Amino acid sequence: MKIIPKIGITMGDPAGIGPEIILKAYHNRLPRHIPVVFGDLSVLQEISKTLVTLTRVQVIPSIDEARLISGEGLNLFPVTDLASKTIHPGQVNATTGKAAGQYIEAAIDAAQRKEIDAVVTCPIHKRAFHQGGYPYPGHTEMFADRTATSRFGMMMASHSLKVSLVTIHLPLREVPRTLTKFRVRECLALTLWTLKQWFGISAPRLCVLGLNPHAGEGGDMGREESEIIAPLIHEFQVQGVSVSGPLPADTAFGKRNLKTCDAFIAMYHDQGLIPFKMLSFNRGINLTMGLPFPRVSVDHGTGLDIAGKGFADPGSLRSAIRWAIRFAKRVKSH
Repeated sequence: MKIIPKIGITMGDPAGIGPEIILKAYHNRLPRHIPVVFGDLSVLQEISKTLVTLTRVQVIPSIDEARLISGEGLNLFPVTDLASKTIHPGQVNATTGKAAGQYIEAAIDAAQRKEIDAVVTCPIHKRAFHQGGYPYPGHTEMFADRTATSRFGMMMASHSLKVSLVTIHLPLREVPRTLTKFRVRECLALTLWTLKQWFGISAPRLCVLGLNPHAGEGGDMGREESEIIAPLIHEFQVQGVSVSGPLPADTAFGKRNLKTCDAFIAMYHDQGLIPFKMLSFNRGINLTMGLPFPRVSVDHGTGLDIAGKGFADPGSLRSAIRWAIRFAKRVKSH
């Protein structure tokens, strides 16, 4: 019997491009699954009037009643009922931020009850999210908190590149004092577990970046490499893990490493995301490591400058859905 996973999709900020890319993503074929959108019917209907032809949408009062399979239409679990006149594409506020948070809450609750097999998230606007009453820096921290997950991390992934982050949503000035052996060890361990369990890589090969220019230049440009990062690399090497570094960040993503390394470990947000988006933008996903269920997201923001104009590219969302299906099948088959 073939596994047909049930994939929950949060609509993101209603004033962003989330509703548009959801409708666009399902205008072309995707692997068989049962899509459950956590969102708002009136918002989807409003988008369909001018931008995207509305695919078949079945409003469901409970997740158990989701029957439509991809190719047939979308199952919509209505979390909010926002009047169309209160939502203006490109203009976010506390109302849209609160709605985005409510979609996430509903999807997490459904995943914890095992009513869905994975969660795919569309982008939120951080300022509106905070104004709507949610204190989290982003999706990752909210998922970790609401699932009581103490060991978690963020990985950006595509077919050609995977990058995990030791520190996530922090001001750059706070990164050095936040970088500890514990954090580096946790990121390495979570990355290894994720590559084995979800990607099916039996013996992962890791490349670890340094924090400072030239990976510290032997201590002349910083001592984080020699005092924190290198000892942790040695610790994992002794355990038989294939891990190299600390590597200078400006040369780490060369062709040779891209071919031989299964994942890179970056010390801070932009160190990892700049090369990732240069090489995999609109084909990559954001994956939360350590959760009790797969959660993947698009690799871009709310696109306020193009919201409501019909220009939004659903490529990253389609990639996220495909990866979520793949992860869910692995989880259900083990």
